[in-house]
Amino acid sequence: MSSFLNNSGDIILDAILTDEGRRRLARGDGSFKIAVFSLGDDEINYNLYDTTQGTAYADLNIMKTPVLEAITDSSIGLKHKLLTIEKEDLLFLPILKLNTNNPNKAKDAGKPLANNTSNTNTYVIMATDVVIDHYNQNETLPDGFIDGTTASDAGATNSLIVVDQGLDTNQLSYTKKMTPDLEESQIIVEMDDRLLKLVMPGGTDAEPSFIDDDNIATYYLGSGSPAFGEYPTSDKKAGKNASSIAGPRGRRFRLGLRSSVETQISNHFYDTLGSQITGYYNTAIGNAASTTARTIDTIVRVAGGTIGYTLDVPVRVIKELNTP
Repeated sequence: MSSFLNNSGDIILDAILTDEGRRRLARGDGSFKIAVFSLGDDEINYNLYDTTQGTAYADLNIMKTPVLEAITDSSIGLKHKLLTIEKEDLLFLPILKLNTNNPNKAKDAGKPLANNTSNTNTYVIMATDVVIDHYNQNETLPDGFIDGTTASDAGATNSLIVVDQGLDTNQLSYTKKMTPDLEESQIIVEMDDRLLKLVMPGGTDAEPSFIDDDNIATYYLGSGSPAFGEYPTSDKKAGKNASSIAGPRGRRFRLGLRSSVETQISNHFYDTLGSQITGYYNTAIGNAASTTARTIDTIVRVAGGTIGYTLDVPVRVIKELNTP
């Protein structure tokens, strides 16, 4: 439980180590070294800035805002990181946005979310062949459904989740180039390592940079990673709907997700972290001959290493209601 700092007068900087920093400090082998840091002010609401007041009082309500102690839980700390940009004429910051479009050009195709009677705005990772056979009767999976049984299947082109980056505004033409200093040269992907694994385009498992004490795996992907794809089409004739970004665009990212071995062969995490949905399947499947599904809802977080914008991708892992 976090508590409040005393911000009645002096300026206080409250700094903590990350899980990895504490781990290296505890080793005592000289591997601990502070190389980078992040700043955040998640509790501050800048809409409280009152322009109707004099200059000396315009930010008074902000200055009175209670400030939390630094949070040690990496899953909830630093939701909104601060950054420094030298340009003073900047009107828009780039964002990350899911590309759920499905245009005719395969080069620009995104990955639609699942939206049916059982799923709403989520990607569905099928953890077993039984479930895949149920949905793949016509050799085509429903929108938003992903074969997550193997890395090769999860890394196939039609299985990849597509994230676009850019300035999402109609005030700037999508045919304009985004300035290089605003483009992401690194993305950071976080997910529950007990449930999901990151897969690169082409079908190879990515190695996590580290896994913290909350079982959150963090992957740092540089610009040379297979996850960094092409720039969306920007020609006037075909490019308008080629991206989920309305204005100037950066590079596209493609990510694959597969289910962990534990979610494929065991019911443990479904029982402890998930739920059962009755009538999920339209016909009975599995050795329990049931329409009930075991499901786990989770989040995959994608963050830019340059701008720091974060995108939470909703994911549901499913399997049949099998008997032991």
